[in-house]
Amino acid sequence: MGALKKAVKVVFINAGVLVLLFVLVEGLASTTIIAYRVFTGRGVAEQDHSRYDETLGWVALPNVNLPEHYGPGAYLRTNAQAFRNDHDITRATPPGKTRIICSGDSFTLGFGVSNEQAWCQRLVAIDPRLETVNMGQGGYGVDQAYLWYMRDGAPLDHQLLLFGFITDDFDRMQTERFLGYGKPVLALRGDSIMVTNHPVPKTSWFTRWRAAHGHAITNLLFIQLGYKIAGRLSSPKAPAVASDSANAREQRTRAVAAKIFENLARVTRGKNARLVLVHLAGPGDYRRNDATTRWQRFVHDEAARQGIPVVDLVETFRRVPPTEINDLFAPNSHYSVKGNEFVANTLYKELVPILGISREK
Repeated sequence: MGALKKAVKVVFINAGVLVLLFVLVEGLASTTIIAYRVFTGRGVAEQDHSRYDETLGWVALPNVNLPEHYGPGAYLRTNAQAFRNDHDITRATPPGKTRIICSGDSFTLGFGVSNEQAWCQRLVAIDPRLETVNMGQGGYGVDQAYLWYMRDGAPLDHQLLLFGFITDDFDRMQTERFLGYGKPVLALRGDSIMVTNHPVPKTSWFTRWRAAHGHAITNLLFIQLGYKIAGRLSSPKAPAVASDSANAREQRTRAVAAKIFENLARVTRGKNARLVLVHLAGPGDYRRNDATTRWQRFVHDEAARQGIPVVDLVETFRRVPPTEINDLFAPNSHYSVKGNEFVANTLYKELVPILGISREK
């Protein structure tokens, strides 16, 4: 009987040692993988071609040439004016050309594809009578796109401003940081737009590093366990208060966005140009959701009130069959080469009557 107990004890001890070894090896493997991702990852791609700007938070660097920034053959180049163009833009529109400024975030920039594959430049491939200026910048909200255009785009002669945005760009207007980087916040003072958080504070190296790699670190199991324990110990927030706060922020954002549209319309009219609002479709917009629907309704209502044309690509994308929609997005959640072509072709059809030009054969 004593021998049996001793044998059982040995079995349990050995099993315990094996379990402990498994836990240690599993933990070491998990930590090694996450450490590799943290220390070999380059962070946000925009850091390779942008710099600090006290008004905008960050802006593109001029004269950048990154031959394989997004992969083999997928280059990114900026001109002397920091626009994503292969050539510098003259102040006056070249004879025989119709100039279009494309303003917006990374979906306008053409994240993941080469300069000539971004939808803004694809418009020129469709109709060589056009000249386009790509003023897209990764991470921009509606506020930053507006400020950059007013500072560096408005002084240029142009016949059309395509002011593009995705639904998330309105949420970005409500914060002083994006992915750890400081940014301005716009507010209304009377009937005027006031820029707050200005000059934008410079972001420390650690803050940028944490923003770029924080998600990987939180995948550590002991970090997740700590969050769960902390969540159980903390008292739940009152949902009614949080909801009221979110509603108030959205209403303030709507008021500022309406004024942005008004100012853009006024400036473009002063240059004998036209403004077109372009609601670009993000991957989360394909299926109907409350947030996208609210902002779609706001954009359409405000544009109708101010007499501004709108191209709603969210609805256009929703008409694409489910079996084909994935071809329009790349794994990085931005438009693929085919997606950029789709956007350019759709926009061109809408712009022909607005510009009053004959359609290119």
